[in-house]
This record gives sequence, structure tokens and C-alpha cells, in this order.
Amino acid sequence: ASVNDASAVSTVDLGTAANYAILTKTGISTVPSSSITGNIGVSPAAGTYMTGFSFTADSSAEFSRSSQVTGFAFAPTDSAPTPTILTIAVSDMETAYTNASQRNNTQGYNLGDGNIGGMTLAPGVYTFGTDININSDIPFDGGAILDININ
Repeated sequence: ASVNDASAVSTVDLGTAANYAILTKTGISTVPSSSITGNIGVSPAAGTYMTGFSFTADSSAEFSRSSQVTGFAFAPTDSAPTPTILTIAVSDMETAYTNASQRNNTQGYNLGDGNIGGMTLAPGVYTFGTDININSDIPFDGGAILDININ
């Protein structure tokens, strides 16, 4: 396959970061009507950097629960082994980011001037030099491998 052939896009190995729907080093903010499917986590920022959620700590103190999250919320301030697990996941996330950010664009630059909500995206690498706005669902074409790089 040529460099511009979208079928040449391979998956990015997320390692243990794949265990999270949202994983960040700095924080997660939400609004009361949000619904997140999957685990969320922050590290090294403390759990207090997950804002807008109503959390209840699990009896193990290794994670918290929220009615807005179908999954669990993890923070480095939770009990062991959570801090170590998060450190590894964040490292895996950074490795995956480095891999993805070095891929060649296959789908054009600044698609829709960054307004990609409602577009059906085909497999490939999309590169943006601007912010992107996702104001509605983005259907993926045929189980697409999608890599969005914002420079």
C-alpha cells in the first residue's frame, strides 16, 4: 500500500491506556447531563482535577463511582495499586501519542476547517493545524482506524 492509501494505517498500540475511555495528565471536566462509557483517569493531577462529577469512593478506596460514568474513576490519590497502574497507563498513552503524531497524513489537512461533527470519517490519518469542533456524532466508516493529529 502507498503512503496515501488509507488501508496502510495500522492501529496504535495503546498498551494499558486502552483500559480508559478518558485518560489525562491534567484533568477532566464535565456537565451534569454527560454520560461516559468506560473508565476515566487522571495522573499525575489529583482526583480533584476531575470536576463536574458526583463521586462516591469505593470501599476499597482504589477508585470512585459516578452516575455519569459507566465504569470507574481513577486518580493517583486513590489507594494502591491505583497510583502505579495510572503511572504505567500514562506512560503507555505518551508512547502511543508519539507513535500516532509521527504518522503521515492520508486524508487531507484541516478537513472542514476543523468542524468535523456529523462527517463520516473513512480510515486514515487526519491532520489539523487548528482546533477541531465535534458538535455532533462522528460515524466511522466500516470500523475505521482513525488517527487525528492536532498540531
